[in-house]
Amino acid sequence: MKPYEVLTVCGSEYHLKITTANAVKLEEALKTDILQGLDRMSEINILAKYYYAAAVSQNDSINTIDDVYQLFDDYITDGGTYEKLQELLVEVLLVSGIMTEKMYETSKKLKEKQVEALQKLLN
Repeated sequence: MKPYEVLTVCGSEYHLKITTANAVKLEEALKTDILQGLDRMSEINILAKYYYAAAVSQNDSINTIDDVYQLFDDYITDGGTYEKLQELLVEVLLVSGIMTEKMYETSKKLKEKQVEALQKLLN
C-alpha cells in the first residue's frame, strides 16, 4: 500500500493521509463518522475539512483550514475541479485505511451509475 496520496497544485506536491488523531478530530468536526460524512462531500466546507485532516500532519505549509481554502483556489486556477478533489479524497480514505478496497469498488460503481442516470436525464 502507498504511504500517502499526492495532490499536485501549481507544480507543488502535497502529501495526503489521515492519521488516527486527525480522524478523531475530523469526526468531532463533522459530528458523525468519517464515512457518513462523505454524504456531504459536495459541500466545499466539508470537503475542506477532510483535506485539512489529510494534509495538516503531512505538509509543513498547511497549518489552518484557510491554507486548504487557498490550496483549493490554486488547484481550481491550475485547471482542477471540485469533482476531481472529491475523487482523490476517496483515494486518501483508502490509503489511510478508513475505506476498504471492497467499499472503494462499490462506491466507484455507484458513482458510475449516478453519472449514467444523469446523462440519460440530460439527453
